[in-house]
Amino acid sequence: MALGRNLSMSLMFHDFVIVVVTNMKILYLITKSNFGGAQRYVFDLATEMTKLEQDVVVAFGGEGVLATKLKEMGVRTLGIPRLERDVNILADFKTFFFLLDLYAAEQPDIIHLNSSKIGALGALAGRLYNVWTHILHFLGKGGVPARIIFTGHGWAFNEQRNDLERFIIGSIHWLTIRLAHQTIAVSGKTREQVGVLPFSWHKLTVIHNGVGNITLLSRNDAQKRILQNTPWGEKEFSPETIFIGTLAELHKNKGLNFAIEGLAQLKKQIVTPFVFIILGEGEERAALQKQITEAGLEEQVLLAGYKEGGAGLLSAFDIFLLPSVTEAFPYAILEAGKAGLPTIASNVGGIPEIIDDMQSGILIHSRNAGEITRALKFLIENPDRRKEFSDAIAHRILDRFDLTQMTKETLALYEQKT
Repeated sequence: MALGRNLSMSLMFHDFVIVVVTNMKILYLITKSNFGGAQRYVFDLATEMTKLEQDVVVAFGGEGVLATKLKEMGVRTLGIPRLERDVNILADFKTFFFLLDLYAAEQPDIIHLNSSKIGALGALAGRLYNVWTHILHFLGKGGVPARIIFTGHGWAFNEQRNDLERFIIGSIHWLTIRLAHQTIAVSGKTREQVGVLPFSWHKLTVIHNGVGNITLLSRNDAQKRILQNTPWGEKEFSPETIFIGTLAELHKNKGLNFAIEGLAQLKKQIVTPFVFIILGEGEERAALQKQITEAGLEEQVLLAGYKEGGAGLLSAFDIFLLPSVTEAFPYAILEAGKAGLPTIASNVGGIPEIIDDMQSGILIHSRNAGEITRALKFLIENPDRRKEFSDAIAHRILDRFDLTQMTKETLALYEQKT
């Protein structure tokens, strides 16, 4: 397959190595335009590829935060009408034909799919589009087939579902992997979970998520920004107060109910004042607030809501906690590590590829409030270990999980021959 329309010499990446970059038309597609981990990934790649003078277009359903951020960065965006996460046979049928028209109009060199639904629809439409381009090429009327890339940000069969649902979802994931020319797994664990499917392993490439520079506010300014327009807006804290924080969507997968249960136990075991602040919004807000109230933790736990530029507010915290039930390779831990926060996280998905237990953080079993209590108590009572974990995780993120490296490896995958 002929990739790109021309070649140009470009300065790439922070080590200033001059390399030949293929100029490509890259079409990114994602189902939703909110700003979760998958959307952050698309935003980072789209903006970085644009800096490398690639021709980038991003298409998505809705008009959320992702759309706003991309437009602010000068990246061209397109809306996909009727595209939603939930299954709707008629709407999905129309989306499929919209994608065929979109491919024909944009004529991309790369179709990069993100999220399960657009992954399946987009990969099938991409294969049909490529058949048409081969026919045009045979007739001498041009036609360049697209290279189809799918990124698995996590597999829906890891969520709490019955066996039939897991089988159907797994089958759809397998079909998407088969239809794509290459699938990016964001962690080694993510690859292992689907690598056992027939004829899949050779189509899977691990490229870890990476983070760039984070501009941190001062501790005082970050705390003021977080507490603004919350019930704690005028609350005063003693100098000894330990601030525990997290960046998480209020979803069952994030295990925040176990964190609240663990904090209720912690309150009974230590005299050091502490607070736990959750930055994020979601469908579980009412249930979590009820749990906080019933546990008598209104003075210790705050649902602060979504905050723009959440990574820059991490300087407000002393400890970062991510008690997820399932994860792939969470940006939240990368950002917390970049900010130098000692971290406690569940031993799920690709998290152990980031944190070495008791060396660069603490790993706990998911769904285990008691382990959350013990880990927090240990870090609160051992400030020297907090400092050791802080230094170790910051070095690890800088060394292994850099946005520049992620971009470089992804570009190399784009340029491979199909």
